[in-house]
Amino acid sequence: MAKKIRKNGFVEGAVISYAAIVITKLLGAFYNIPFYGIIGERGSIIYSFAYSIYTLFLDISTSGIPIAISIVLSEYAAKDMYQSKERAYTLGKRVVMTVSLVACAFLMIFAPQVAGYYIGDMTDGVTVAEVAPAIRSIACCLVIVPFLSMRRGYLQGHKCVGVSSESQVVEQLVRIIVVLAGAYITIHVLDLGITNGVCVSLFGAFLGAGAAFLYLKAKERNSKDLFFLNAPAEDKPDKDSVILKKLFTYCSVITIVAVASGVYNLVDMKLLLIGLEKLNYSDENAQLIAGLASTWIPKICMIVMALAMGMTNSIAPHVAENYASGNLEKVNHNMNQAISTIFAVATPIACGMIIFARPVFMVFYGESPFGPNMLKFSLVLNVIAGIVSVISMGMQSMNMGKTVCLTTLLGIVVNALCDLPLIFLFDAIGLPAYLGATTSSILGECVTLAVLLIILKKKLGFHYSPSIKVLVKTSYTVAVMAVVVLGLCFAMPLRDGIVMYIQVAVYGATGALVFLAISIKNSLLVDVLGEEMIERLTGKIKPLLKRLRLMK
Repeated sequence: MAKKIRKNGFVEGAVISYAAIVITKLLGAFYNIPFYGIIGERGSIIYSFAYSIYTLFLDISTSGIPIAISIVLSEYAAKDMYQSKERAYTLGKRVVMTVSLVACAFLMIFAPQVAGYYIGDMTDGVTVAEVAPAIRSIACCLVIVPFLSMRRGYLQGHKCVGVSSESQVVEQLVRIIVVLAGAYITIHVLDLGITNGVCVSLFGAFLGAGAAFLYLKAKERNSKDLFFLNAPAEDKPDKDSVILKKLFTYCSVITIVAVASGVYNLVDMKLLLIGLEKLNYSDENAQLIAGLASTWIPKICMIVMALAMGMTNSIAPHVAENYASGNLEKVNHNMNQAISTIFAVATPIACGMIIFARPVFMVFYGESPFGPNMLKFSLVLNVIAGIVSVISMGMQSMNMGKTVCLTTLLGIVVNALCDLPLIFLFDAIGLPAYLGATTSSILGECVTLAVLLIILKKKLGFHYSPSIKVLVKTSYTVAVMAVVVLGLCFAMPLRDGIVMYIQVAVYGATGALVFLAISIKNSLLVDVLGEEMIERLTGKIKPLLKRLRLMK
């Protein structure tokens, strides 16, 4: 008999979600090594343009409803309103079906016009005829992916983060198999061209989502008692209008934030292309830089963003439940715990990747005159953006969505206003012009973060002393780690070829051990995970060590 699904606590849920996302994103990052080689630079540009557009329409279809479902389900479950809980899920599915089908139809019909937005008057590089079929291929995913997101939101609303996270791994594995095999066979065996190869690889997202959805349905068969609880006799469901209002209250704001960010990502990409064109970059180089910035470098940075994504998945139902019961101190604790964990885990990883930016980029995509520097700036951006995303989700779970929306839009405006000026400024002072766009994004995120923290402190009396304590400990621990690693690089400089990767592995492992040793010494791990979690982890490790000793 299959194991029953079980609920997960906040830290446990975040750790499970983080582990699954790390596995998923590592798989997603490393499969890009052969995939990039199969489709080449031209194929990578077609892929990045189509995927960027799909991401925007996926945000429109899924960004709000799954999280809204998670929050509303948690609220109703806390009040023992089980009929309303199930009705909310049913109504949410209907809304998602309508929006998804409309979005899919729009992309299918207007693919050439959407592709033309990117290509514009460019005469070199990829063409509209190459990008349009890729957009139509990825549009098929809008038929299944939103419903998969809905089901994950339903499970997260019941605090079943584990099985939801497992489905992400299933989805990624199936997707990678289809992407690599499909692209290789289409391009190199059947000789059908790069465009068709990219289209087949994009369709892999559809098959991966389908496999994950079937996996969730199979796992749930043995755990129906966890969801369909016996409602008390006096349990009367809210009216559909009341439930829909709740859903749209959360959903509309989350969607506006996600769509605004998605729209700006498209605009940011266009502004980057405009700026580089005015600075006399060739069409091919401008398109390559834009593709790296929008798609390929973020895939590497997902290693850092995975923790924030895990925290976002875990924090919403817990904050919603604690806020609904009036326990603001617990909510404050949850928020500090999430921020502290990102500080302590994402920062050292990002620092290590910045130090080894060139070899890290080369592992994925080979030598590049643009990639390593873009990766360094993007890693800084992703650490800040990760903290912003967790705080934003926590605030949305506390009915502060409008505030989040306005603050996010403020950050986007700052970003948009600074984009072209910083691109031209960087070029004028002798720095790579394309780094100005990422610097603009960093400024926008910093503004958003500062405003959100101030609002939480003024409106709800939140304090950040635990996070500040962890930030201080993390800062000097990372500083020591960086000094050790840079000292090794100075004593034995990185060479070219396979030796470089061996050196990076040794230096990186040394840095990780230094960070871990200091973290144990200064109690950083206890501050982040808590004594209970540490005891549970050590409790699982000790029996394993004992068995290993017996084997000897």
